[in-house]
Amino acid sequence: MSRTPRIFVAAALTLGVLGATSSALKGTFALQTGAAKTQAFMRAEAAGSDPLVRRIDMWMTPGNGSRPIRAYSVDMTQLLHVIIVSDDFKIFLHVHPMLGADGHFRITQHFPAASLYHVYADGEPQGAGQQVFRFDLPVGAGASRRRLLDATGRTVAAGPYSVSIGATTLRAGRETALAVHVRRGGKPASDLHPYLGVPAHAVFLGGEDLTYVHVHPMPAGAIPDMPDMPGMENMDMKPLPDSATSAPDMLLHVAIREPGTYKLWLQFRGGKALYVAPFVLTLK
Repeated sequence: MSRTPRIFVAAALTLGVLGATSSALKGTFALQTGAAKTQAFMRAEAAGSDPLVRRIDMWMTPGNGSRPIRAYSVDMTQLLHVIIVSDDFKIFLHVHPMLGADGHFRITQHFPAASLYHVYADGEPQGAGQQVFRFDLPVGAGASRRRLLDATGRTVAAGPYSVSIGATTLRAGRETALAVHVRRGGKPASDLHPYLGVPAHAVFLGGEDLTYVHVHPMPAGAIPDMPDMPGMENMDMKPLPDSATSAPDMLLHVAIREPGTYKLWLQFRGGKALYVAPFVLTLK
């Protein structure tokens, strides 16, 4: 019985991996701090007749390799956070694909409207630290539109809640403790609960370069208010249970390096529902 030489089998497997990579979108490193230690790829395919539904397949590889990484650290109860934002900054989604044994994250995603979308893959391949890559994906007859970066003020509505932040103008290049307060019915909200182990999630995107910052507020008073302490925004916190109650007063320790205009989406859980409070900030 004839046998295929091992060298040919190995070559075929290598070509298969390279072929899969070459037909996919390659991500742009988008984390405002840190460095790319890996590469990231995404393939998005139609899923049936609905032009707004895509089957999304993502994976990361070592910086000098082509095989998908299979081991990731858990960050806020998940292996990969995927942030999806329309190019006009109107639509914000936060989803979590499942990791397969082959190192690929897969999800079937329904997009709310035709648009150009920026898809961010935010994960921690073991040994590489936080790695964030951006993919630009047109959906339907999606096209680039003017980004909504008009001033929002310090207070915005999110469903039945009123969300306020301490300032909309911050200093670039230094850490700031930004106060967050959530009210409902004119009173401090009493029905807030953790989402993915933290009181809230805060995603900042640069209005020009689309760089990415993702941090989590802490309950006010949990730590001293020391805005110049380096690395505070990346402190490890033990995930909170979903049944816990979140305080309506929080502190968001954030350090944004580059000056400019940023969109902030503050995502929190009120009762059993998720809400997003959008703000526009200026970094000087």
